Amino acid sequence: MRFLSYLTVLACLGIPAEVLAQDAFEGVPNEPRPSEYLHWDAAAFAEFQSELEDELGDGPGIFGTQFIYTAALPRADHRHHDVQIIHRSGYTQPEIHATKWDIYVILDGSGTAYIGGERVNWIDDGRPQEEQRPRLSGAQVFQVTKGDMLHVPARSWHQVLTEEGESITYALINVIE
Repeated sequence: MRFLSYLTVLACLGIPAEVLAQDAFEGVPNEPRPSEYLHWDAAAFAEFQSELEDELGDGPGIFGTQFIYTAALPRADHRHHDVQIIHRSGYTQPEIHATKWDIYVILDGSGTAYIGGERVNWIDDGRPQEEQRPRLSGAQVFQVTKGDMLHVPARSWHQVLTEEGESITYALINVIE
């Protein structure tokens, strides 16, 4: 009975039946890329995290901080996204991207995400980045933990910090405009 009601409404709107019967997927090319049919299960994420923690145990990561990553799905010209697994602890600098949108999927640990606002305390005196400790002013603040997701648009400052002695591991899906 409900189906007939929908048909009546659509008929009153003047939508021809042949339009409703069209295959929405008609004309979409099917170009399989079996090498990119990927599945990362909990064991795969645990392996990524273990390897990253071991690497940080050998010394500091990027810019002398406790930040390290691996490319789970490296960037490629034929797609507009890639996936990184990131493990970090303590302070890491705010960042901003002109054409990259970030989607964070928190896999383990917890921290504080700052999104938006403006970068402050950056001193442009030629000092290397690892000696700078800027922060974000006016950002939205989110407490994040395992199972949470964050969406950060391009051209938005963002920063993820953890409490001293704590760490966070997440999948970062980079979507390029």
